Amino acid sequence: MLLEIRGTRLYVDRRGTTGSPPLLFLHGGPGSGSYDFLSFQGDRLSAKLDLVGVDQRGVQHSDPLDGPVTENDLIADFEALRSALGIEQWSILGHSYGGRLALRYAATHPETVSKVIFENPPWDMVLATRTLVLGALPLLRELGLDDGVEDLLAYDGPATAEMWDERIGVLQRLGDRRMELYLGPNARDLVLPADDLPDEIQSRAGRFATEITRTPGFSESLLPYLERLTQPALLIKGELDPVTSPEEIALFQAKVPNGTYRNFQGIGHFVHGEVPAEYAELVTSFVAG
Repeated sequence: MLLEIRGTRLYVDRRGTTGSPPLLFLHGGPGSGSYDFLSFQGDRLSAKLDLVGVDQRGVQHSDPLDGPVTENDLIADFEALRSALGIEQWSILGHSYGGRLALRYAATHPETVSKVIFENPPWDMVLATRTLVLGALPLLRELGLDDGVEDLLAYDGPATAEMWDERIGVLQRLGDRRMELYLGPNARDLVLPADDLPDEIQSRAGRFATEITRTPGFSESLLPYLERLTQPALLIKGELDPVTSPEEIALFQAKVPNGTYRNFQGIGHFVHGEVPAEYAELVTSFVAG
């Protein structure tokens, strides 16, 4: 369904039974939409949870953007959506970039976010970029496309739009082999269902990413927010994921008083798609427990 939220219409996919513990899914990208995650986890998680998936403003099945967007806009949208659905408190789950939004949301709205789950999040864009390029380096060298990546690896300044553009450029060098960076060795044939969506729907991701990556909030390191988390928090990490850095994991374990860390051996960036049954069991028990 499309719901009118703060001057735009957001696409909302709500599954499960009202009265079950509510869980909001925050997709990554930036701009990927919720279709992939719900294809793998929608029916599984909604068996025992009141699952709400939302395409962020301007993304996928939501209305196209008609102006700029910030991370604070997205948090305000989530709060307005919660109110519109009549939910007093909910748990939230953020995958990849959505894990960044989940940290910002949980730390600033502890009164409405009861629990928080992160799946392979980039809380600090400089650390996440370095981790991604390091992960891509063997494949870049194999293809003879590693010229200039040392500068990106050595970068230690603040996150900038230019740094992000260089990161995207490195990924584009990989061409059809880019997904090898994100998938575990036993999941190289995993298909992301959103690839089959119409081009007009998929193309909205580019506009969203261009807008959000040019905002100061996107460049902000959210690592200081970790010690502000008062809720039970779960960090899910695929061992072979190229996004979340060892430094971010260590800070989560040191700074989050009610934090739990779970590492899936041999799994990549899409834990929810590579081991869907085990993932659903873990998330369900955490939210409903």
